[in-house]
Amino acid sequence: MALVHAELTATCNSLGYAGPEKYCIDPQCSEAVRDLIKFLRRDGDDHEIRRHLGTANIVETDLLPILVEYSNNLDLFDLIIRLLVNLTTPALLIYNEQPPTEKTQSQYYLQMVSHLQKYKRAFTDVNVWNVIVNKLAKVIQAEYHEKGEEKVLSTVRLLILVRNILHVPADNDAECRPDNDANLHDQVLWAMHQSQLIDIIMYIACSVNEEQYYLHALEIISLMLRDQKASELANASINRTETEKQRDEHELKIVLDKERKEKMDKLKKYSGSRHSKFGGRFVVSGMKSIGENEMVVSSMTSNINKAFDRYKKPLKTPRNRLPLGDVGVERKSAFSVRLFLKEFCVEFLYGAYNMLMKHVREILVRSKGQPNDESYYFWAIQFFMEFNRNYRFEIKLV
Repeated sequence: MALVHAELTATCNSLGYAGPEKYCIDPQCSEAVRDLIKFLRRDGDDHEIRRHLGTANIVETDLLPILVEYSNNLDLFDLIIRLLVNLTTPALLIYNEQPPTEKTQSQYYLQMVSHLQKYKRAFTDVNVWNVIVNKLAKVIQAEYHEKGEEKVLSTVRLLILVRNILHVPADNDAECRPDNDANLHDQVLWAMHQSQLIDIIMYIACSVNEEQYYLHALEIISLMLRDQKASELANASINRTETEKQRDEHELKIVLDKERKEKMDKLKKYSGSRHSKFGGRFVVSGMKSIGENEMVVSSMTSNINKAFDRYKKPLKTPRNRLPLGDVGVERKSAFSVRLFLKEFCVEFLYGAYNMLMKHVREILVRSKGQPNDESYYFWAIQFFMEFNRNYRFEIKLV
């Protein structure tokens, strides 16, 4: 395995280096990318090669700078996209949608998830999305007879890359982001919005000529809105409603009362006129101490059993044995993110919903899609119908 690590390190070094102004690729850069793709194909059940590349962080330090600086090199661009799609494959998909229960494999799984979260942080750069948007726009603007298999395959890879990045689960414990604050997922969405990738997705969903990408677009839309609540998104506006004001005031009051109570408890504890040791002694009836006499305690308590272990520290479960957290947590994103997502939902509902859902249903009925594609179809029905009810409730959209 040490020899494999040495080969991987040498191959990564053959990609290039970061210069003072721009990234400088090595003359053997294309061959190095091909070798990395071959290495990943030969990866074993322990995913040693994938984890080594994740630890080296070549996505942020090498691949994305090459993607931005040398996007005109079509052959190199396609190779970089192929490698990025492979490296950003969801960890759950690698393990056949079943998280491992064995200790070592579970550690590998969590390590790959942490690498994916690191990749997602690198994709908050708007320049990366600008390159992807330019490539997608060229294919979409081309005439139908000019779209060969290579261009279609390149477009599918780009859409899968977008899907993979949005699919990365959020690490809420590490980010510690409250509601109305931009977490990592919101930052990626904002970068996509600034680069107008959201408009490209909307165009694909509205265009009759792009039916082959409908399922990819629906999957991306579901991942974009996975943390949102349809009712709150529909009621988002520039001016806060009275309900939001009352809720925020109530939450603020709870926090202030808690802080005030803690402060008063601390004052009572340390500013008393008598020392706490002069509070008296009490005999616990029916409970023997170390000797034959009854136990003597210094404080009264309703549950005397808690007095024995109140100073003990509870055992903590190791991180590698903690249960996996639920990634489908609804939260309030940053205000600007909610506004443009609401605008996107309105445009999608009025311009693309009926046509796209009809076509997706035909694909599912004929069993032309992939496994679990129906979940995105039913999610879209549930989410956008709830959004419609809370927005203006157009009967024609039901």
